[in-house]
Amino acid sequence: MDFLFLFFKGIIVGIANVIPGVSGGTIAVVLHIFDRLIEAINHFTSNIKKHIMFLLPLILGAGFGILAFSVLINYTLTNFSLPTCGFFAGLVAGSVPLIYSMAKSKRPSDKSNLNYIIYTVLSFALVIFLATIKTPESSEVIVGDVSFSLMVKALIGGIIASAAMIIPGVSGSFMLVLMGLYNVVIGYVALIKDFLLTWDFNILISIIKFCLPLGIGVIIGAILISKLIEFLMNKYHTQTYYIILGLILGSLVGIFLDPIAFGSYAGSVPVIAYITTVITFIVGFGVSTLLGKE
Repeated sequence: MDFLFLFFKGIIVGIANVIPGVSGGTIAVVLHIFDRLIEAINHFTSNIKKHIMFLLPLILGAGFGILAFSVLINYTLTNFSLPTCGFFAGLVAGSVPLIYSMAKSKRPSDKSNLNYIIYTVLSFALVIFLATIKTPESSEVIVGDVSFSLMVKALIGGIIASAAMIIPGVSGSFMLVLMGLYNVVIGYVALIKDFLLTWDFNILISIIKFCLPLGIGVIIGAILISKLIEFLMNKYHTQTYYIILGLILGSLVGIFLDPIAFGSYAGSVPVIAYITTVITFIVGFGVSTLLGKE
């Protein structure tokens, strides 16, 4: 049952990481796996069996979520972008009380709230700044045209995106958008389906040449950022969680600042879309609140 629960949670994290503006790290907090994830990555060799039993279903679930739901998420974002973003915004909003309680749990009683509000405001402003940066056009995926420079870019992109995915409130997929790699990554994920249908090994070679450096970058980024987060939580627990709180609050705004949120609408947004978005937000908030009581 633990394996299945972790697999299911991995699916949700995987789906979240597909959508620019949605933070996989935030969803990990909502699902109560963030601290265990940091511990498993940083102290993997201390208890290999224990950490494998945690990481394996999580990774398999995330991979399944990305592969199996990419088409569905792409469909809902194309046709119902605002309600889709509303649901994920609700998931994020539902985590705010949990993060706040973690932030104040070890707060010294003699410290002014203003000291910590500053951390929250600054991290909030950082996310808003990132959300308003104009995103560059991504390159088109061309089978068999994986240059060395693209492989290096995939490695660097994997490091940056992986680090961002783990930090609550920061979207790894949004970082890929900024680097012009988001559509490329999605394109190569889609090629996996094409290979399974055609068994064209030219496609497989292209997938490996791009995804291998990307995967190596993801591992490097996860290890580096996990060590940094663990250090900050051990040395500056309260400050770190107030920073995370600001990142999450910023991501709530950032989700709707991203052009993808209004991608379904050529002109003005119909009233029914706003009503549906409120409903999906409430549903997402409710799911997040229930998961937060675990």
